[in-house]
Amino acid sequence: MNIPADARLQLLRVLVELARELPPDTLGALMFALDPGGANQNLVRFAATPTMREKLRRLEELCGLQPEINNQAISLALRAAAEAAAAVGVDHRAEIAWTGPATEAVPLRRVDQVIYDMVETAKDEVLLVTYAAYKAERAMKALRDATDRSVRVKLVIELAQESGGKITFDGLQAFRTAVPSAQVFYWPLERRKRSASGSYGAMHAKCLVADRNRAIVSSANLTDYALEANMELGLLVERAVAVRLAEHFDQLIVRGELMSAI
Repeated sequence: MNIPADARLQLLRVLVELARELPPDTLGALMFALDPGGANQNLVRFAATPTMREKLRRLEELCGLQPEINNQAISLALRAAAEAAAAVGVDHRAEIAWTGPATEAVPLRRVDQVIYDMVETAKDEVLLVTYAAYKAERAMKALRDATDRSVRVKLVIELAQESGGKITFDGLQAFRTAVPSAQVFYWPLERRKRSASGSYGAMHAKCLVADRNRAIVSSANLTDYALEANMELGLLVERAVAVRLAEHFDQLIVRGELMSAI
């Protein structure tokens, strides 16, 4: 029998697709059916759609081309692919957060409610990055309460004297009064690039990371307008993305791109 050189790779790809697309119960039944002494026949009975039937037929065909790979190995590979797909799904899952006019067809969590929830449930660390911070009394209180629970709060903010004239007021003093034990960082003017017209860039990023496990990246500043009145959009992400975001700001601090506002 002439076995295609890439048959094993094709088999792995089909297993990954099945692990990603089959419902969990169906996937479990398929793995159970692949017992060590069974034959890879009539696997299409687990398909609910024509597309899935075709993939299961392809699995039967590829298994037939490689009799040296037994059912136990195929079942184990399918289980590993399912576990990997589940982990990747959690790491890359994103939820929309929205403040503004609501629609019945797409119910969404408000940006401010996501921020309050993340701060109020944080156990170890909160990183807040915002261009502007003023008023926002509920958010300030939540951050102060977090520090009272021994949560480390780190703020990255735009400062008026470092903004190149873009803002005339910053919330540094108000923030220090509301959350005195927080660490505050800023982007020094000398570290910024200039545009073609000679203007300095702005520290315009906005995000919040809680416990390096959840993060929201949004258009909202830490202001009453942004949290209550504006139309604001954000994406809530988890795990791997949140970790990378927190580590990115760690490195900006270590490299001196962000400086402590002592």
